[in-house]
Amino acid sequence: MLIKNILIGILIFGLGFAKFSNVQGQTSTDTIIEKKHSPKKATYLSLIPGAGQIYNKKYWKLPIVYAGFGVTGYFALWNRNGYLEYSDAYICKVEEEQQSGYECDNEIAQKYSADQIKSVRDQYRRDMEFSFILMGLWYILQILDATVDAHLYYWDVNENLSVRVQPIIKQQVVHQAAYMSPGLPAHNGIRISVNF
Repeated sequence: MLIKNILIGILIFGLGFAKFSNVQGQTSTDTIIEKKHSPKKATYLSLIPGAGQIYNKKYWKLPIVYAGFGVTGYFALWNRNGYLEYSDAYICKVEEEQQSGYECDNEIAQKYSADQIKSVRDQYRRDMEFSFILMGLWYILQILDATVDAHLYYWDVNENLSVRVQPIIKQQVVHQAAYMSPGLPAHNGIRISVNF
């Protein structure tokens, strides 16, 4: 029994030592795996507002994205509240006009006629719908921004890339007949230089 335990101990120690020596014998090669920047992934991530900009490492755009949603959302809610307020006043005013004994306690309905209230209510509705349309356009714009930015991720912008626009005034000699008065008419133009 003692010999059996000694043999098992030697076997376990030997296997452990063999495993340790095998690990030391391996050569470690350090390789850096560079992940390719995917425009498709940026597009899918940008379905969550701002996630595409984070994927593209354009963190400075994140407050702009959320500010756009905040502004359009604020105006959508503000116009919705105005619409609901004037809608209640319009319903109250119409009931007051249709029923002889009914008196509306709505402050807006007491000040204005039904046509005026309806006009303001419809304006609030149009503005609310326009705010939601702007919010949808802002959503699409941030998706497009993330997609285009991902496509241009490896674009090299260096000192050699430049555009220079210069207004010019060019004097042009006109060949004139003897009976015409001589002169040099000025021609305006723009010169655009693109350097790569």
